[in-house]
Amino acid sequence: MHKFEDIAVEIRGHVAQVTIRRPDRLNSLRMTITDRELIEAFRALERNDDVRAVILTGEGPRAFCTGWDMEAIDDVPLDRLEALVRANLELFFKIWHQRQPVVAAINGYAVGTGSGMALACDIALAADHARLGEPEIRHGALSPFLMLPFLTHNRAAHEIYYTGDLVDAAELHRLGIVNRVVPRADLMSATWAFAERLAKVPPHALQMKKRSLRLAYDLMGATAAIRQHALADTLVIGANTPDQKRLLDILAKEGMRAFLEARDGPFRS
Repeated sequence: MHKFEDIAVEIRGHVAQVTIRRPDRLNSLRMTITDRELIEAFRALERNDDVRAVILTGEGPRAFCTGWDMEAIDDVPLDRLEALVRANLELFFKIWHQRQPVVAAINGYAVGTGSGMALACDIALAADHARLGEPEIRHGALSPFLMLPFLTHNRAAHEIYYTGDLVDAAELHRLGIVNRVVPRADLMSATWAFAERLAKVPPHALQMKKRSLRLAYDLMGATAAIRQHALADTLVIGANTPDQKRLLDILAKEGMRAFLEARDGPFRS
């Protein structure tokens, strides 16, 4: 496995850890760079029969992943936008369908595409300061990976998707979106212990169980709903409404801090 720019891969025994390494940008993803590296890393790990469980996390104490680095995204035509949305789905589905179980170590903010990646994992452990959410609706887009209806009850999914509010670790645990909440200092040791426990299970049985579970979700309509939602996301983003134009103009002229304040400020209580 060659050296990556934005991520790191570590293998110890039968467990691998994939870490997004852009802590100065809250582990946001560079489009067509970070996402490609993540997909390539997961593909390489899938070919490694010695790896029986994979951990996904972000570097540093502040963020798991805060989605796309929006300051690095230029205006794109609708056909190009649709291709980018499909590439986004490829990342989520790579994690979702990974042969080995994937354990998310949510070490801070998991927002937008970061939330989607965490939801695509089989198991999730969260630090007690972690927060997860999909605020895209506030700037005229949709959540990138429509997974919550299959992970928690409908009222909770509606509230998270409709408001764009971030949900704290304790509430994520109550809703069944994460398996465990641990002190931030203990997150990685707890995650490694969990992954190593999974790695003790006979791998063929474990991987076949995962395939059966994915089939069960598909029989409930997961893949069809997610792909239809991605098409709707493309159309909504491409609508270029006045609200979208206003916020993107702020982003271009005043930067990310001003953009977030304009987008999220009206919703603070």
